[in-house]
Formats: sequence, structure tokens, C-alpha cells
Amino acid sequence: MTKDLRELIDTLEEAGEIIRIKKEVDPLSNLGGIAWFAQNKYNKASLFESLKGFPGWTAVSYICGSRKRFALALGSTPENLIPDMSKKLEKGLTPIIIKNNGPCHDIIMKGNQVDLTKIPIHIHTDQCAGRYIGSGLCNLKDPDTGKRNVSQYRLQVKGPNKLGIWIYGDHGNTILRKHEEKGIKTPIAIAIGHHSSLYIANNFATEYGIDELEIAGTLIDEPIEMIKCITQDIEAPAYSEIVIEGEIPPNIRELEGPFTEHLGYAFGEQINNPIINVTAITMRKNAIYYALQGGRPISESQPLDGLQIEINMYRRLKQYPPTGGNINVKDVVCPPYFGDALGIIIKFTPEYEGQSKDVLLAALSQERHPLIAILVDDDVDPHDPKDVFWSIATRVDPTKDILVIDGVRYRAPGSVKYIYPAPKRFHDPMGLGAKLGIDATKPSTSNPKCRELFTRSIPFGLDTFSIEEFFKNFDNLK
Repeated sequence: MTKDLRELIDTLEEAGEIIRIKKEVDPLSNLGGIAWFAQNKYNKASLFESLKGFPGWTAVSYICGSRKRFALALGSTPENLIPDMSKKLEKGLTPIIIKNNGPCHDIIMKGNQVDLTKIPIHIHTDQCAGRYIGSGLCNLKDPDTGKRNVSQYRLQVKGPNKLGIWIYGDHGNTILRKHEEKGIKTPIAIAIGHHSSLYIANNFATEYGIDELEIAGTLIDEPIEMIKCITQDIEAPAYSEIVIEGEIPPNIRELEGPFTEHLGYAFGEQINNPIINVTAITMRKNAIYYALQGGRPISESQPLDGLQIEINMYRRLKQYPPTGGNINVKDVVCPPYFGDALGIIIKFTPEYEGQSKDVLLAALSQERHPLIAILVDDDVDPHDPKDVFWSIATRVDPTKDILVIDGVRYRAPGSVKYIYPAPKRFHDPMGLGAKLGIDATKPSTSNPKCRELFTRSIPFGLDTFSIEEFFKNFDNLK
């Protein structure tokens, strides 16, 4: 079976990860809030069966809302996801172009038929400028090399056939600039609604020219099937629920924003950004709109942004030169409640004194995002804030186990507190500040007697019974 959004929904529903909501919801007033509540109160994705003003449509949200859902999608477990993905990324699968029409061409709308307002594109937060597509996988192609780049950009609905797009300083911006220097339009295909592997892959920070769709195929062990677009010389994933085809005219800018980003703030003021003139919309029969929720944690922005940092950090720490490439790392976690991977928790076993400082330095220097790095030992669950804070409270000597690195450039929203007079809104709060490292591990294995003193006690008999035996209705008690 081809791995697409529908296959993923079946997988998540079978695992009890989706709440079906039959009562009518309104994408323009409350869908974002209901989806956010379902995740943050019940830790579930949402499937909306009735959308006000959009008869016949359904929508899904938060399919990328947790590590458990990532693991289910990729055939792994939350505990083994990072090592498993690390191994898979050692190979690659080239996308394939299918010759015949794919499912995303079941319905084709061109010319006067194009109307973005008929799609249940929702409003994410109270501070967003309007309706934004959060789930758009933007496919661009280098005009010189033909190399593909897939990224998620914020897409503001500006009319029936026009979008605003913020292409920030990365590979997509390079492709746009190349087209504009030639004075030609930039073709774009925006795929909405597919298997989460595509969303995971497009969030990876890779070298320019690396095809994110190869990464996606690697993760699910099958090449991503692509189909040629109807009105643009570019391709799109054939099993997308919706594909928006368009072109970015050179050197035209219009006001766009604000939009609530990963940090949970709408820092960005309205600025002039490129536009997309939509030339066609194609979709599957009974298309499902993927209402990816952005903004205030926990949205889907944080798990998606954090996962690629977790994988890259895990792989780099394993090869970190100061330790001889032999760090005993068990897991790397960017808790989504930190917002935009500002915090990272590393589970590892220190093997000699001073190794923890090496790991903290590596964690805080190898990625732009992390502001705080916390080390925990192999008896602590890095996904459980109670466990992490207990470890900090009982295993940290502030005079020896706290590392502060000042005068570094990073995404530092907290530094804005000390600016007088207050600044206007701004897109990316990069500035000079400090980073914090906390070593909450036990003594190293080279000091076994002292390490033994920090052995956790276990409630008597906790490991001798099964939940099912004594709590038969446990699921109903959650």
C-alpha cells in the first residue's frame, strides 16, 4: 500500500491516536483552537468530519504532533526512533515520476475555476493576519541545475488565486533569487496532505542540492511517486491530497504577516514578501485538508522542527572528536514545550569526569536553535518533565554543573525584555546572548562507588505486576 495521508490516518486511528470530531467546526473561528486543545489536553490528533461553510470536506490536524505519531508512521517506537532514523539516513531513494495521472489529478481546476477560498484553510491563532496554509510542501527547482528543493513556508491566502509567501534565507530563497536575476517567473508546486515522512524530510537542514524527497523515501523504504504538474514545468507528489500550482513573479512584493511562529509569539510585523499567482488546483476525490497547526506550543511546528535537530545531534555526538567519537548517547529530545527547539535534553552515561562538559559544548555549538542543553543519565526519562526536573534538583551542584557561554549569536527572544524603548515587531529575534548547559547526570562510571549512591529507589513491587492485570479499565481512566 502506498504510504500517503490516508494510510497514515488509518495507522494512527488503529493506534488510538486520533479523535474523530463529528460536531461541526469552523475553520475560520474555532478549528485551530479545538485541534490545539485535543493535543494539549488529550494528546490526540483530530479528524474533523463536518466543516462549517465547506460542505463535503474533512480535515485532519496534529498528525505530526508527537514522537509517538512519528514512530508509528515510520514503523518504529518512541524509544528507538532516533537511532532507527539515524541508520536509515545512511542510504537514499530517488523519487520516481509516474507516467499516468496520479490520484492528485482526480479533480483539476484551472482559470476561473481556481478559488483558494473554497478550501477549508484555517486561521491558526488570534494574532495571525488571516488564513494560512501550514501544511504546504513547497516544491521549487533550481533553474540552472534542475535540482529540487522542498520546504515549508508560510502561505497567506490573499484572494481566490493569490498567496503571499515568506521564503526566508535558505535554499528556496537561493532558487527564487536565481529566477529573479534572470527576470523570469519561479514555478512552484505546493503539496498539501501527505504521509508525515515528507513533512519530516523537508524540515531537515541539508546541503544545497540535496533532494528532501529522497530523504522521505528513505524513511519509509519506498520511493516517493511524483507526477508532472498541469500548468507548470515542475512535479508534485502524486498521492498528495491537494496540489496548488503557481508561479512567483520576479521582484514583486506585497505586505504579508504577521503570523504566529514556532516560539508561540507573532513577533513578525507586516513586511513586503513575494506573491504566488495560482494557475491550477488539483486534488483527490474526497480530498482531506491537512490543517497543520502552527504557533503556540504544543503545535505541530515544534515536533517537526525538533525532530531533525534530535537526529542530527544524535549522529554528531556519536562522532564528536573531543571524545574520540565514543559518547554513550541513548537519546536526544527537543521537548516541544520549549518552543522551536530552544531546549534540548540528552540522555547519556558519562564514562569519565569532564565528559559531560564536552557533551554540553557540543550540544550548544552544533545547532543554531538550542538555548538550553540538559544532560540526564540512563535512569531518567527525557520525555518526562517531572523526571528531568527531579534530576536537576537532586544531581546538580550549581557551582560545578552549570555552564554559561556568553556573547554568542542565537535566536534569543528573552533578550528583547531588556530593550528600551520596546522594538517594533520583528521576524527573527536573532541577537547576542548566553547559552546555558546543565549537567544533571550521576557521577561517571569511572567513580562507581559514588555513582552507586545515586541509584534511584523503586516503589516495592512496582516491577512485579502488569497494568492490565490490576487496571483492566486503565484506558478509560486516562
